[in-house]
Amino acid sequence: MNINLVQWNISYNCKSDKIINLLKEKLEGDSVICLQEVLQSNKEKIVKALHQTDYAFSLNIRRPGRFDGKNRKLGLLTMSFGGKITEFHLIERSLFPERTLFTSIKFGGEEIHILSFHSLTGVGYKRGKSSQFASIAEYLYDNKVDFFCCDANEPSNDSFEISELEFWDNGDKGKYPSLLFGEEKVHRLEDSLYSVKDRLTELPISHRTGKTLRRYDFIYKSRDWKVEKLEYDYDGGVEATSDHALVIGNYMAVNSETCFQGKLLSANVFR
Repeated sequence: MNINLVQWNISYNCKSDKIINLLKEKLEGDSVICLQEVLQSNKEKIVKALHQTDYAFSLNIRRPGRFDGKNRKLGLLTMSFGGKITEFHLIERSLFPERTLFTSIKFGGEEIHILSFHSLTGVGYKRGKSSQFASIAEYLYDNKVDFFCCDANEPSNDSFEISELEFWDNGDKGKYPSLLFGEEKVHRLEDSLYSVKDRLTELPISHRTGKTLRRYDFIYKSRDWKVEKLEYDYDGGVEATSDHALVIGNYMAVNSETCFQGKLLSANVFR
C-alpha cells in the first residue's frame, strides 16, 4: 500500500482559493491532507472544492466559546482521499485540545492512524507550550500511531542528527519538545527527513521567523512505513498565501506487495 500525506499550516489569513489550487496540484492517488490554522469559513470552502471522500474538523468537536478570541478559532482539518474515517477525536488532556486531531482512516483492508497537531508558540503562551507538548507526548506514549504531522514551532536549531537538535527554552530548558523530537523522545516514530538525509545537501525550510529560515513542519512515521519521496515546498506555500511550506511525503507500507503506480513527485523535491 502507498499513501501520500500532506502537512500544511495554511495560515488563518490565507486566500482559500490559492490554497485549494495548490492542494489540487499536489493531489494524486490515495492521500491524506492535514491542515492547521483553519478557520470555519476557510474549512467550508476547502471541503466543498476538493471533493474528499471523508474529513474531520477539530472545531466541530471543540467549538469556540461565546467569549473566545481568534486564538480558539484556529482548527485542524484532516481530509481523506480514497479512504473512510472510522474514528476521530481530540487530545482532551491538552491545553488547547482543538489544536490536536487524531483520525483512523481505512483504505480498503488497511487502517492508518494519524495525529495532527499545532504547537502553541512559546513567545505567546510561554509554559503553555510545554504543557501542550507534555500532553501530546503522553498520547503518543500510550497509543498506536502510524504518522504524526505538525507545525511544531521547534527546533531553535535544526540538524540532520537528532543528538544535535536544540529547542527553545520556555521555562523547561527544552525538556518537553525533546520528548517529541529529541533524544528523550517517548515514542518510536521517526522524522521522515532522516530517511532521506543522504540525498540532501542542506536542510529543508518551512517557515521564516524574522530573517531566519527554519524547519518547523514535520511528518513523523512509524517503522511500518518507508519514505519514498519527501518534498518541502516553501516557495509554493508562500505563493499560495500561507507562511509555511506545504510538506508532502509518499510512503509505502513495509510489508506491502503492491506499489503505487501514480506519477512520481517532482524532480525538485529536495531543496
